[in-house]
Amino acid sequence: MTERVIIGDVGEVRLRIDRNIGEVFYDKTRPVGSFLFDFEANPAREWNQIVMQIYEKGFKIRLSTKAVPKSLKPCIDFLRGKYENGEPSAMFAAIRLWENYIKCYNLNHGADIFNERSAMLCKPFHALGDCKLWELQAVKALQSALRTEESQVELWYPMSKRPYECVVGYSSFLPMIFYYLNKINEWGFIVQSCKVCDTRFLARSRHFELCGDKCRKVNEVEAKRQFEERNKDCKIEKTYENHYQYWYNRLRRLKKTNTTDDVMTEFTGAFDDFRKGAVKHKKAVKSGKMKMSEFNSWLFEQQNIVDDMVKRGGEKWVDKP
Repeated sequence: MTERVIIGDVGEVRLRIDRNIGEVFYDKTRPVGSFLFDFEANPAREWNQIVMQIYEKGFKIRLSTKAVPKSLKPCIDFLRGKYENGEPSAMFAAIRLWENYIKCYNLNHGADIFNERSAMLCKPFHALGDCKLWELQAVKALQSALRTEESQVELWYPMSKRPYECVVGYSSFLPMIFYYLNKINEWGFIVQSCKVCDTRFLARSRHFELCGDKCRKVNEVEAKRQFEERNKDCKIEKTYENHYQYWYNRLRRLKKTNTTDDVMTEFTGAFDDFRKGAVKHKKAVKSGKMKMSEFNSWLFEQQNIVDDMVKRGGEKWVDKP
């Protein structure tokens, strides 16, 4: 499932949706839930500081469309940065904030009107604190900040040229946020973190652990690598076990013969050396410092050693390799 976010004049947005020709600031289709996951967070209240600077300085100067007032340059730089970062909630707020300033400049009590509208617009950015937009604590914080005039949302229902429902916001994010959260609850979705890229996404159940096809392919490659690694380790251990058993069987049979103490001591010491060497070589193969073929050659060299000692200790019972 996906969501589509469009920012622009309402008439242009309609044209973009119905006929794909409107001139808009932003139009992007993303995985469903991205609006919530990427929503602008600003617990330091920088947005409020910008609003206050425009309120205190922007209405005490002569507004000019030809030149940027020097006192407002830090504010404009901040808004431009938010607009250019591509996150739609910050982008919309930057556009709306400056539009509010232009529209309110020549109004009676324009500074107060601007301050009220801007506070309502930027409220969700700092109301969340360190919480995430979909967490219960954040929802309660936003609900306590919601005013009656912000509790309505405009819906454009599906039509012949518009096959999906649209949620429209003008001056506040809160109606859209609550509408979205209610829809998620209605759909029965839960928030998951992708086990590959750690990106948050909406899932139908906790059994879904991957956010999309890209991470699914990465996970398949990693699973295959781990499978091959386990098989590689299994092959190494199986080969070693076969040669270990070869040594052990000959040691057990030597003990049943009249083998001299010197041969038995030599064989026991060689067996210990074999086991220590095998541990070292197995680690080298697993780490890629030694080839499997080289490990096999070493094992057969050790087998020649044990055969030689067995012949000297009791040739009559030596088994064929």
